[in-house]
Amino acid sequence: MTGTITHECNLTQLVFMHGEETKYEQKLQVSELEKGDTYLRYTEALDDYELKVTVRLGDNFVKLQRRGIINMNFHFEEGVKTDTFYDSPAGRHHFEIVTHELTTGDGTLNIKYDLFESGTLLGKYKYTLERI
Repeated sequence: MTGTITHECNLTQLVFMHGEETKYEQKLQVSELEKGDTYLRYTEALDDYELKVTVRLGDNFVKLQRRGIINMNFHFEEGVKTDTFYDSPAGRHHFEIVTHELTTGDGTLNIKYDLFESGTLLGKYKYTLERI
């Protein structure tokens, strides 16, 4: 186990829903810790709330955990359908994730995925975390 390194990063999230694209961008301080896998930790703003985020970079998979006003654990593995629960003030949802692209390296994490609920496509997403 090594010490924690902090990086300045850009977080970009593209959401394609109902024929429209929405883009969310934030500059973040990301702590990186090596403990078998690589763990990235940061605080993300969501409206007036803060979410504690942990990203685990494993061999051929990424786990994204958010804690705060919403609680979620997303598991991304390219070409694999995974399922998860998403808790928010609106209640608990059961989602399925289909990961189309998962790339890491050179200080960049890219994930392209589709999100489904009860077999219905809710949206297409692109998550990019890039070291500045």
